Amino acid sequence: MLTILIVDDEKLERRGIRFLLEQREEEFEILEAPNGKAACDILMKRSVDILFTDIKMPYMDGIELVKRARELCPRIEMVIFSGYGEFEYARQAMQAGVESYVLKPVDPKEFHATISKLAEHIGKREEQEQRNRENQDFRNEYFLKRYLYQGNQEYLQRISDKVSVEDWNRIRGLILIESEDNFFEESEEAFIRKLSGEVHQRMMFLNQGQRQELCVLCDSCDLAVLAQHICEWINRVFGEKFYVAAGSPIAGCGELPGAFQKLELLMENKFYQKDRRLFLPGKTPEEVSADQFLDDILRRMTENIRQDDMVHLWEHFQILRANLGNLSQYSLIYTKFMFSNLIREFYVHLDIGGKRLQAAIQQVYEFRSVQEVAEMIESLIADMERHMEDQGSASRDEVARAKSYIYAHYGEDISVEMLADLVYLSPGYFSYIFKKKTGENVSHFIRACRMEKAKELLTQTNKKIVQICEETGFSNVSYFCRSFREYCGCSPEKYRKGEAFGEQGEGKIL
Repeated sequence: MLTILIVDDEKLERRGIRFLLEQREEEFEILEAPNGKAACDILMKRSVDILFTDIKMPYMDGIELVKRARELCPRIEMVIFSGYGEFEYARQAMQAGVESYVLKPVDPKEFHATISKLAEHIGKREEQEQRNRENQDFRNEYFLKRYLYQGNQEYLQRISDKVSVEDWNRIRGLILIESEDNFFEESEEAFIRKLSGEVHQRMMFLNQGQRQELCVLCDSCDLAVLAQHICEWINRVFGEKFYVAAGSPIAGCGELPGAFQKLELLMENKFYQKDRRLFLPGKTPEEVSADQFLDDILRRMTENIRQDDMVHLWEHFQILRANLGNLSQYSLIYTKFMFSNLIREFYVHLDIGGKRLQAAIQQVYEFRSVQEVAEMIESLIADMERHMEDQGSASRDEVARAKSYIYAHYGEDISVEMLADLVYLSPGYFSYIFKKKTGENVSHFIRACRMEKAKELLTQTNKKIVQICEETGFSNVSYFCRSFREYCGCSPEKYRKGEAFGEQGEGKIL
């Protein structure tokens, strides 16, 4: 609804203009002032879209008013009423920024034509400004997502003229949400709307695929508390099928790529702990009392060995090493017994037994400090990692088989679990070797494969967007178009016309 201010020292004239405005179909908020000084008082307090003013008034005439109005409301549209003998005043007013004038006595037809023209102009201006804001928001999200995946200081410098990188320094945390199904393809907008109303935090949302959404927080807060609240809320409102991972606080944009990689790694805990829904950095999955620490951490390391989960094996070993000083509460015999069981697990997994295993166990009992035992365990972890590297040809075959399946079945519903079953591996270990061999996680690879195929179909066929959407594994056309735009930097229609911008043509603006 437009706000209109009528300024005239004749009350009858103001009433006449109000009457003409009230005859129109549009709804206006109509304000009145008897002179320029009173009008300025209103303009200092209110936002006004259109100013109608007479020229000759006491205290402050129309010429002075339009000059002051432009200072107070730079976007205001202004119209003056002038008589046949006031053309010099009208000329001065036009020089001061008045868009048009209406002769007195006011001709209703002329007046309605003027107001229609102004309303149309304001509407088009606001639509363009909204498009500009949306394009700026999109550019910001487009480049931020690429910075999270591959960014460094050189990348920041390269895009500094395209987005306000300084705004990224206000980011204070990341929370990743993942669904067990393609929830975000159908319900992303409803989810964002409801979550924004629930937590009352300034957030930006970056879609990571049909199953993932990244919440970028712009205010400092307790990330663990917020993540727990989101986890409980989303599983209650949308069903028990979501995992939530929260990273550590972020001090500046230079920390963002590393923080995002750690967050993705943290989310992979879902493969090993299906019953858990919330994952936080630097936390063991349960709150464990001090007298349970050794048993708990060694049990987790045993699970990591059996699952070939090198990432979490190293992580749990670092926790163990950081807490060696706290093991004095345990008897030395008990500590050595627990460590010897873990070392036995290493030897069995590496298919080393007999005298070598017995010698290693004997060595543990001869050590004089837990530090010596920790050094032995670190060496065994390194041996296990080398052993896995020696098996690299097999893992390369497994990754190659998975990639071939994705290339052939990109139009179907594909999950990490399904691909892991295909190559007879646990989802966690498959995810680990896939990223190690390709440099990206499975879901990102699937999405990139679908987008590249969509690009090919757009440029080499005349298929409709809805057909391409279905052929590349999407069921929601709106979501497909948004995902394509995020990936390529433009809509499918513009890509088909050769109007893309982004990594291959960043100088081209939407």
